[in-house]
Amino acid sequence: MHATAPAAPSSTRRVRAMVRRSLLSQHRSPDFWFLLLVLPMVDGLLFGSIGVAYGVGDGPVVLLVTGILLFHLVWQLTLAGSFGLLDEVWSRNLLNLIATPLTEREMLASFGVVGLLRTAVSVVVIGTVGVVFFAVSPTSAGVVLLPSAALLLLFGWSVALFVVGLTLQYGDRAEVFSWGTLVLLMPLSGVFYPVDSLPPVLQAVARAIPLTHVFDAVRVGVEHHTVAWGQLAIAAVGTLVIAVAASWFLGHQLRRFRRHGWITKFV
Repeated sequence: MHATAPAAPSSTRRVRAMVRRSLLSQHRSPDFWFLLLVLPMVDGLLFGSIGVAYGVGDGPVVLLVTGILLFHLVWQLTLAGSFGLLDEVWSRNLLNLIATPLTEREMLASFGVVGLLRTAVSVVVIGTVGVVFFAVSPTSAGVVLLPSAALLLLFGWSVALFVVGLTLQYGDRAEVFSWGTLVLLMPLSGVFYPVDSLPPVLQAVARAIPLTHVFDAVRVGVEHHTVAWGQLAIAAVGTLVIAVAASWFLGHQLRRFRRHGWITKFV
């Protein structure tokens, strides 16, 4: 991968080739299908059933199904980005890619495209579960879904960049950050409940996470059918800060990767 070399005119073709390679490689893995189809289906059924069992009226079901649908925007994009590099590490193919004209930006672009494809499939699965089993429309929150989805995708991609940077340094041991970051974010970001429901010591931490403000805005959309622009503005500022920090961190790690010869860890 050569970040400083001028890109050849066929850069789009290289991105398409990497996307095709990733899909061909991953579709043979049971993990791929589990994360793409089974997990979204289980999540949709689980949280929808919780809403039916413990909620009053349609509101809790709508909120829970919409929440898990939107969280998968972060989940699938993060996993696709981080696992994209990990897949090259596990297959011992990273050195081969470095020897090609493929640039770092093209590789990241291919991870992003795969992530968006996975996200689209996941959202369709959860949306179908919501409509078929719980009569919940994916658009129940209204117009707020559009800016919320954009912010969640940017946040998920930022987390993916951060995990890619860690993978360059720690190799396949960085896999835990792919799962661990998302596992920590779900309870702290108020996906299914207001932040006030958390223990007081964690509420300040939760409010510092941009996702919290996104899901607060979605909750207002579901309950009152209005757009909480103030919450979205706070989320946008926080997400942009995290995106800039993640981009800087990845660039820093790439420079260290070249300077210290970390490629020897992957041979």
